[in-house]
Amino acid sequence: MNARAHAPDPLRELIGEGGTERLVDGWPRVATLLAGASPAALRRAGARLTTIDTDAVLAAHPGTTDVPVTLTGSSTTAPLAPPLAAEIARHGLLPRITVGDPGGWAVTLATEPAPGLTVCLLDDTVVFDRFAGPGWTVDDVAAAALEVRAELAAAARRHDGRGTGLVLTTPPLTHDRAGQVLDLRERARLGAVWRRFTADLLDLGGPDGTDGVHVVDTDPIALETGPARDPRLVRYAHVAFTDAWLAVLARRIGHLARARHGRPRKCLVLDLDGTLWGGTLAESGPDGLDMAQGFRGEAHRAFQRAVAVLGHQGVLLAVCSKNDPGEVAAVLADHPDLVVRAADLTAVEAGWGPKPEAVARIADRIGIGVDALVFVDDNPSETGSVRAAHPGVVTVDVDAADPAGHVGALLTDGWFDVPTLTEDDRERAGRYRTETRRAAFRDTTGSVEDYLAGLDTRLQVFPAGRAEVARLAQLANRTNQFNLTTRRLDEPVVRALLEDPAALPVAVRVTDRFGDHGLVGAAFCSWHGTDLHVDNLVLSCRVLGRGVESAWIGALLRYAAGAGADSVVAGYRASPRNDRVRTLWPDHGFVAGPVPASPGDGQVYRHTLTDLPPYPPHVSVQSSLPAVPAPVPPGGVPR
Repeated sequence: MNARAHAPDPLRELIGEGGTERLVDGWPRVATLLAGASPAALRRAGARLTTIDTDAVLAAHPGTTDVPVTLTGSSTTAPLAPPLAAEIARHGLLPRITVGDPGGWAVTLATEPAPGLTVCLLDDTVVFDRFAGPGWTVDDVAAAALEVRAELAAAARRHDGRGTGLVLTTPPLTHDRAGQVLDLRERARLGAVWRRFTADLLDLGGPDGTDGVHVVDTDPIALETGPARDPRLVRYAHVAFTDAWLAVLARRIGHLARARHGRPRKCLVLDLDGTLWGGTLAESGPDGLDMAQGFRGEAHRAFQRAVAVLGHQGVLLAVCSKNDPGEVAAVLADHPDLVVRAADLTAVEAGWGPKPEAVARIADRIGIGVDALVFVDDNPSETGSVRAAHPGVVTVDVDAADPAGHVGALLTDGWFDVPTLTEDDRERAGRYRTETRRAAFRDTTGSVEDYLAGLDTRLQVFPAGRAEVARLAQLANRTNQFNLTTRRLDEPVVRALLEDPAALPVAVRVTDRFGDHGLVGAAFCSWHGTDLHVDNLVLSCRVLGRGVESAWIGALLRYAAGAGADSVVAGYRASPRNDRVRTLWPDHGFVAGPVPASPGDGQVYRHTLTDLPPYPPHVSVQSSLPAVPAPVPPGGVPR
């Protein structure tokens, strides 16, 4: 019997027995309902989501981010649509999926890139269907593979600087093809030719590849799911891949969409007993914990090593454990077999209180939202209580009796994946640990004014260059609270702004007596005649409350005045997360323009540059923006 037909529908609670109409009103709940669904249940829900009226959802919920996706490939791609729709929706994004003609990949990729993501699902027919006759040799395969690679490279270049994304999949070589080569040495050469072909495709999405192009290596998918193909599906339905294989691919692409649209996870919160180590500290004591010896100890050690690798790439690590705080502190500091130690952790919550409250304290202490957390625990009641109290927290269940699965459970969803890992990412953990020194310093000062003066905060404002592209795009996508218009920009769009003579992307770096906060802010400005427009302003939460924003706005106003501008125009568009900056512009001397026709249009403000606000006394500003008056041609751009 088909198990998929009886898979529970996660959306049933929302829509009852009706159609997709009720999904429109209840859209904000969809991500929560899909959070823990199985692949079969996600496919069932995704089938409904592919028919939803996306325009109606956007009209009912203006803050929703839609993700247009065009599916194409060398065979039928329709079976990928349901799981992909569900995976995108699982991240709070609205899928808008268009399925192309079977086998129509070459035509689709040769035309103007479609908005959003274009996903090109490739199988080995992309090469083998190029042979006119029934016979072929390995040399024929090598030549055809070069042709395909050239066509895909040309398609990748079409996406460069467009703000669109192209997702390619590496086509697996099936035994049905390789087995036709009877000469075993030639069969080995065929494998080498095919691997060079797929390696070339992976390079298109590598560090030296084209902006906006992402290539999914499908070899690990087959290892995870088993056979990638079912010959009956291939021969009778022209479907190249199994449901299980497509479900994993959909999950990979869903996380790519999440990363492109600024839904990052920053902090990994770990339970201890049964999760980071084996055994129970309160019962067996430090000497009875499994984290090195025996099959369970070795499995926990492998998990700790994986956690440490994530930490070295900038993932914040924290502990949330129901244990005696003193005993936990002693193990984290001194246990000889522990890989992840106290110095690697940004926060530790140990005690006997409810874990939802402890998890919230971790987020508050670090200064991030709970929706930036991933919580791992071996007790389903604990992950369930955290999920119920904080739907935005990702929860990962692991099995204390079978710790060999811990690493896979943590990594399978790719919650911490990013399109580009920046230096700021790698240094994040160290910066947050430095924050504890700032907190200790604040406890020694008598007033807020004394604390701010003692910090010796220094602001560096400068025109962004190519070296800052990845970080500026990251700030535009990830920042939610201090984000004036919530305009999201990816790397190709930011890079295009650098080439636009009317655009001025501005970067801000902050340091103080305790260290370098890094590049924490971006202003995306543009010249419109003699007015400087601030199209968006974003600032990392880690430097808020120190006068940085006031100093930065002052630097922008002085730059505009020095360049001969008549005024600076800026906007504010409300979102569920940015209410704290609602009055930022009027607080700095900007005057509101006409009331917008609708809340979604945003409010416009103008500063006439006749009365420039002073810099905060406790912040020193170094600006390399040109401050010398320059001639401005009528309707032109300052030179």
